[in-house]
Amino acid sequence: MLEDVQMRRNSHLINRSDLLAVIIEKIETSYSEDIALLICYGSYITGDYGGMSDIDFFFVPKTNRGYELGCQFILNHIGYDLWPVSWERLKNLSNLEDQPASILMDGEVLFASSEEDLRKLEDLKNNFTQNLNNDVVVKKMSMSYVEKAKASYFDLQTCERRMFFIGAINIVETLLLAIATLNGTYIKRGPKRIEDELERLFLVPAGFLENYKKLIRTNKKVDVQHIVNELIVETDKICKSNFDHDKADADPSKLAGFYEEFKSTYNKLLMACDASNYEAAYYAGFMIDRETQSFLSSHTDGEAFPTMVSAVLKNDFKAIRAYCLEHEQQLINLLDKKDIRINAFKNSNEFRQHFMEKMA
Repeated sequence: MLEDVQMRRNSHLINRSDLLAVIIEKIETSYSEDIALLICYGSYITGDYGGMSDIDFFFVPKTNRGYELGCQFILNHIGYDLWPVSWERLKNLSNLEDQPASILMDGEVLFASSEEDLRKLEDLKNNFTQNLNNDVVVKKMSMSYVEKAKASYFDLQTCERRMFFIGAINIVETLLLAIATLNGTYIKRGPKRIEDELERLFLVPAGFLENYKKLIRTNKKVDVQHIVNELIVETDKICKSNFDHDKADADPSKLAGFYEEFKSTYNKLLMACDASNYEAAYYAGFMIDRETQSFLSSHTDGEAFPTMVSAVLKNDFKAIRAYCLEHEQQLINLLDKKDIRINAFKNSNEFRQHFMEKMA
């Protein structure tokens, strides 16, 4: 028992709550080998704790039996949820792939089964911080939240009225995640303290707070749709503008090998033209547009790469074929401008000589 007691942490938090003391005692006497950590977070930690406030806590199981500690209960008219969070989910949180990040970053450990578990938790926190300082990760995750909000907005159009306003606020929460990630931080309290959340952020979409206040004061679906759309548009705009510098900093060496792999797509479009196969031509044109617009946009010095689908839609296979060859030549010219060498061989002997020398 003495060794278990020594693994208590933040005794000042435990001592002022009979409930926490009981939970710790239960872990020490019945689950000491099954629970890695007990962590408290929320208002009890931040100082916003009031007479009717609950205490937020979770535990990290070490064994399957450890999950049995989880329970929900009411004590003195206050509801509680003692819930399990696996190491795997904490890892996902540290990689910015799950929410809420605040339970990882702002929680206080009340019990730890070992110093190793404490170090493991600290490593995850450090990984989380490193990811928020990684521009590539921040860009990926902030834009993924914006895309998720757009998808949710699409679903909102056919949502039942009783779920409509719930869906709208869910979108706001998703956009807050995008904004916080863009600013290299995370959401602590969400929309319920939205002014506090936005106040500590440097980059905030235009009119975001004002639009949110309008949103929670109307019951008209058309107004909600308009406001949510504006929130998405402004968030999308600030995220994209923040990453515009990526185009100027694009590494030309990343273009190496693109054309060699991509040429077969041009060939598929040419074959579709020869066969007068509109469906095949359209899909090949779509594939060309998808790759060139997403991958080459950062290498074209601000000029948009031409689209193929617009040519396919004219349903003139002779014109489509000519435009395909022109499009391919523009790609070759771009690579030449960027000093990217194309690995093209006239015959198998020429390839064999190159390949064998490369492997030597």
